Amino acid sequence: MMTTPLTLDLVNDLLLEQSLRIANKDSTIQKLENILKHGRKNVHFICVTMKYVLVSDFDMTLSRHWVKDEDGKPVRNHSTHAVLGKYKRLSPEHFIQFHAETQRLYNHYYPIEISQSLTFEQKVPEMISWWNQAHNAIIGQNITKEDIALMVQQSYIEMRPDVEHFLKLCSNEAIPLLVFSAGVSDVIHEVLKSHGMLFDNMHIVSNQMGWNENSVCDHFVDPLIHVFNKSEFSLENTAYYDTIKDRTNVILVGDSVGDVLMSQGVQHDTCLNIGFLNHDIDDLYEKYSKLYDILILGDSSIKPIMKILEKLQ
Repeated sequence: MMTTPLTLDLVNDLLLEQSLRIANKDSTIQKLENILKHGRKNVHFICVTMKYVLVSDFDMTLSRHWVKDEDGKPVRNHSTHAVLGKYKRLSPEHFIQFHAETQRLYNHYYPIEISQSLTFEQKVPEMISWWNQAHNAIIGQNITKEDIALMVQQSYIEMRPDVEHFLKLCSNEAIPLLVFSAGVSDVIHEVLKSHGMLFDNMHIVSNQMGWNENSVCDHFVDPLIHVFNKSEFSLENTAYYDTIKDRTNVILVGDSVGDVLMSQGVQHDTCLNIGFLNHDIDDLYEKYSKLYDILILGDSSIKPIMKILEKLQ
């Protein structure tokens, strides 16, 4: 396929971004050429935060990875599970117990999630255990639907720069955007709503809280979605599928090794993988550069994604 000046100019422009890396330039140019050739009506985003379907992950993809605490020190941004874990409506005793349990789970399992010595097969049962225990801890707190908005207000999740512009542009151009997350869909919905970033072109696939007749969370709805099984879920039986079934190009945005599997549940001709490498850059760069066509290093903005989106006709 002959490469057009539009594609070459786009790639050269992207490479001006100090935080951006393209390991295989030829392959990336070919993918961008195909995506630009077929235009915005044939693409969607997947964000794990977010194919022209955009598939994307929410935690640490649309939202920042690092924020500053009250003392100005860098700390990890709240995940959707952490929002639930820091809710202060609980009695002091329950809050202490709940916070201690969620912190214990994080301290034990997060090093397993990001371990470079453990295999994928070794990590999966550990992640299932983590998610199940975290959900059981939530179920035990008598959380109501009304509590979700209060939780989000108390634990502000900071979004990446330019995310609002990106989501509005996708909405204005009717580009479907799938937010695929191992977090909690009820919290994601409320976070996006509170930021004015929830639009009709978006679809959220995440762990869903289940409510009893008193609107108290007493279970989580199957199936369980954890960080390493996002490729197992089909969209074919959802209303959202009708918006993407004829779109054969996908731009997938994620921040973990497992996120690149998300596009496997959707038929496509071209999938451009864009990854955020938020931490341990020197250690993880080689592995990520083999999985993602474009890497954005550190807690940078989504400006490079906007550059691609703006070139689509």
